[in-house]
Amino acid sequence: MINLSSNGTDLTKELKIQLDKFDGGTNLLVSETRLKLNEANQSTNLMLVQDGLWKPRWGTSYYGGDAGGSRIDGFCEYIKTDGTRQLILIANGKAWLKSESIYTEITGATFTAGVNCQLLQINDYLYITNRVDPIGRYNGTVLSTYVTLSTPTWAGTPITLGAGLSAGSYNLYYQITALNDIGETVGNDAETVAVNIPRDEWVDADEYVTLTWNTVSGASRYQIYFSDEEGYECLIASTTGLTYDDDSIAVVNTNIEVPDTNTTGGPLLGTLWLSDNRLFGTYDPNARSRVYFSGTAQFLGIFSDYYGGGYIDLEKGGRHSPKAGIHFHDGKGVGRSTVFCSTPDGRGSVWQISIGDITVGEDTFAVPSAYKLVGSVGTDSPFSLVNVENDVFFFNKKGVFVLGNEPQYWGVLRTNELSVRIRPFIQTINWDDIDDVSAYYYDSKVFFSVSTTSTGNNVIFYYDRERKCWICYWSTGVTRFGEFTDSSNISHFLGGMSTDGYLVEFSEAFQGDLGVKFSTNYTSPRIPVNKDWTKYAKIKRAYIRLGEPQGEINFSVRGTEKTSDLAVLGSETLSTSFSETGLGWDQLGSVQLGATLGTPTSFAQGINVRFLKINKRLRDIQFIITTNELNSMYSLYGLQAKGFPLDTKGPSSEQLS
Repeated sequence: MINLSSNGTDLTKELKIQLDKFDGGTNLLVSETRLKLNEANQSTNLMLVQDGLWKPRWGTSYYGGDAGGSRIDGFCEYIKTDGTRQLILIANGKAWLKSESIYTEITGATFTAGVNCQLLQINDYLYITNRVDPIGRYNGTVLSTYVTLSTPTWAGTPITLGAGLSAGSYNLYYQITALNDIGETVGNDAETVAVNIPRDEWVDADEYVTLTWNTVSGASRYQIYFSDEEGYECLIASTTGLTYDDDSIAVVNTNIEVPDTNTTGGPLLGTLWLSDNRLFGTYDPNARSRVYFSGTAQFLGIFSDYYGGGYIDLEKGGRHSPKAGIHFHDGKGVGRSTVFCSTPDGRGSVWQISIGDITVGEDTFAVPSAYKLVGSVGTDSPFSLVNVENDVFFFNKKGVFVLGNEPQYWGVLRTNELSVRIRPFIQTINWDDIDDVSAYYYDSKVFFSVSTTSTGNNVIFYYDRERKCWICYWSTGVTRFGEFTDSSNISHFLGGMSTDGYLVEFSEAFQGDLGVKFSTNYTSPRIPVNKDWTKYAKIKRAYIRLGEPQGEINFSVRGTEKTSDLAVLGSETLSTSFSETGLGWDQLGSVQLGATLGTPTSFAQGINVRFLKINKRLRDIQFIITTNELNSMYSLYGLQAKGFPLDTKGPSSEQLS
């Protein structure tokens, strides 16, 4: 027989609701009443530690001084030939070198301010691209940009005939381009001559055509293109001189036509990546379907076909526009240059490029081929691509996706959405700034910084690979993430500010953001007190178990009572005592102890258990922990509610008439 008290309480049973693991992260997809016990309805400015415990996130502090007073458009670590490291920033249209706590300008080139920059080091050069300005190159000392050559012009008498030829009805068309160590110009206006013998029938030594053109300042050599039909000229020869005798021996390479863009200043690349010992680049505003590739070895970084480079158009004239790329594999472990495209609807696609070669006469030319991954999804955010172990994470209008192998299917690549549980948050992002989304892999976490306002990236969320869950969100944002290892071999996790020229460092050693407090909020699921959700329970007490609490921590409990909707049932602030020590922390009058200011050491209690008296009849219960002070810190070890089940009916207001 059940022993009931006069108010319907089952005195033989104790009800206990307990949460002691929170490794489900944040789940915004379902109602708070549908969450699992290890998931959070809200987790503002928190992170998971140990085996799944909530804790206030890392703070931030300035790393170095102000670089030009404008937003950071890009930064990276550059390693010099002697092994020393430099921290290079692009801000306010200039390049800067960090030295101690200040930045000094690197002269020699400028960049359009406010435009995202890609920085990539290879072959002792740091390449800087931003799809607006010519490619910049820095060698540890000198910063320069690619210089565009002028298109060649014909000499006063551009074409003369050998003695074996005369005027006739067979038209010959020629164009000349100029080369430097970067690329090739477009062709000059086609010069034509009509001869009496078709070119492929020339056999005598005096059957030839002599071409003559003017010098181009900065050119290292010239390329000659020919066709017997205007507009279809293809490569026949290359020379360092200003004349060329076409005696028909040179074979027409139909794979190489006259360039339609001048690449001697380098293409206007927005993104750059290294794959198979070649530089690849795309996001050219003048050729939206094009992917460029450079030569190899000593020609790395040179995009002219003469030096083993070239380009390929992906679905030219189609809907897919390449935005960025990364070195990945084809599903079978073979490395491939992998290109991510966007479409207006946000779906996009993924392509993979391989580079073969073809030999014509004594010349060998690179021949690219590309194929689209079936069913793939691309990106709208070129700086969100991040290589994570054996996968590639990236962002688009639909959410965060991952490219990798399809389980159980050998050699098959797939793209899957990973952000389902935070999809409502994804939908709040400002799509006007989707090009600025930045991602980085650090400490087994994949960080994303996005904009939810009109002032640039202002929040951060991340995927915890150890616990396979999302943490959403942190109330701070950066233009770009990165790392720098200082002269003491200490690595720093950094971010560029969206509103000024400062870098910030993320670390658990810092309190607040740049010394300013931020608020935290953990909100649990709304937990029914009985598997039968029509039942009630008498909840006596609600407990909280904290590890090493510091500062002020607010603990609140909400619940749905029999006679009222969801309401706060109790709330108290835990004020924990701790001390700070460290000589040199402040001055004593006019005397400072120590040569440095130092950082205080905080001593807090170990495990702290507190409870609230509730004494309410509830159908469900919810826990909330918040902080709003600079020095507040804790690890949430557990939450608990205790009481007794009730054998009572619901209120009459629930009855349908």
